[in-house]
Amino acid sequence: MKPRTVAIIQARMGSTRLPGKVMMPLGAESILTYLVGRVSRARTVDSVLVATTDLKRDEVIVNECDRHDIPCFRGDEFDVLARYVEAAAVSDADIIVRVTADNPFADPDSIDRVVDAIAIGGADYAIEMNLPIGTTGEAITRRALVFINEVALIPRWREHVTLYAKEHPGTLKCTFLEPRPDCNHPDLSFTVDEPGDYEYVRMLFGNLPDDDFELKKLIAVADEIAVRSFV
Repeated sequence: MKPRTVAIIQARMGSTRLPGKVMMPLGAESILTYLVGRVSRARTVDSVLVATTDLKRDEVIVNECDRHDIPCFRGDEFDVLARYVEAAAVSDADIIVRVTADNPFADPDSIDRVVDAIAIGGADYAIEMNLPIGTTGEAITRRALVFINEVALIPRWREHVTLYAKEHPGTLKCTFLEPRPDCNHPDLSFTVDEPGDYEYVRMLFGNLPDDDFELKKLIAVADEIAVRSFV
């Protein structure tokens, strides 16, 4: 039987450098809602769930999910690993794709590659390496996630859900995929962390032909903008 794959997007309004960034507009939608649509394009993803915190300030995220019929789960603000384990159980996921809400251009093709590495290749954890920051797909089995939850006891492993797997690749069967041709650009970043990042992402968005674009198209648009800035 085909394993059930759920993309879980971690989202919260709290941010030191850019509070509320996940609800900032990108076109006619919020960054969060746009990201849900983008991730949903992955052929291997059966459903998308937003995992936010139980803090009052994050009710705006819950309301946004309600407006767009997006499943939403609330859990601990700082123990993100526990939040993922609980959200995976609620969604009955066999394979979890981890996405963060400040990465609106998460790549569906990368998601498909890492899910296939698990569903077909037998990996416990998979990630595509050396893509632009904010586009990489990573996936993990629910069994492996539960294992990490039991052994990852220090705060940084609880905050960064898959960090334990990356730092202990011999403990689990980890697959580190080479990037696709024309996508090997770890020098680029499309994540929204500061006000300047948001303006850059809006500029990229305005120069993309539609919502259904390949990663190499996004890279090409970024290159064009970089060239124009030096003219």
